[in-house]
Amino acid sequence: MTILKKSDILLGIDEPRKITINSLGGEIYLRPLSSSEITRITTIEAEGYGSFEASNINRETKASSKMNLAKMNEAAAKAQYEAILLSINNPKNEEWKLEEIKLLKKDAITELYDTIMEISGANTTEADIKRFPEDK
Repeated sequence: MTILKKSDILLGIDEPRKITINSLGGEIYLRPLSSSEITRITTIEAEGYGSFEASNINRETKASSKMNLAKMNEAAAKAQYEAILLSINNPKNEEWKLEEIKLLKKDAITELYDTIMEISGANTTEADIKRFPEDK
C-alpha cells in the first residue's frame, strides 16, 4: 500500500470533476466539499430545525418540539445554495454569484446539491439507514 502525503490527501478538494447534470442538459465541473465546508452546510440546515425539549422525571421521558416549516425550507434552500456556490466556483468554471445560483430551476438545485454531497462523501447510504435503531 502506498504511503500518502498531505498533498495527496488534500488533492481531491482542489480537483474538480466533470459531472453530467441532466436537469441542466450538460456537464459542469464540481469539486468535493471539505469536512469543514460540510459542517458549515449542515449547520446552516440545522438553523431551521426549531427547538426540542426533553425531560426525564421518575424514569419517564417527556418531550416536545416546535417546528416552523417555512423556516426549515428557507434554511434548507440556503444550505443548498451555499454548497453549490462552494463547489461550482472552482478554476475550471466561470465564477458564479449566489444570485445566479438562486435563478436555477428547483430540479437543477436538487440535482446539483445531491451530486455535490455524493462526491463529498456526505450522502446518507442504505447502510446508514440500516444502522439506525428502530422504535420498539
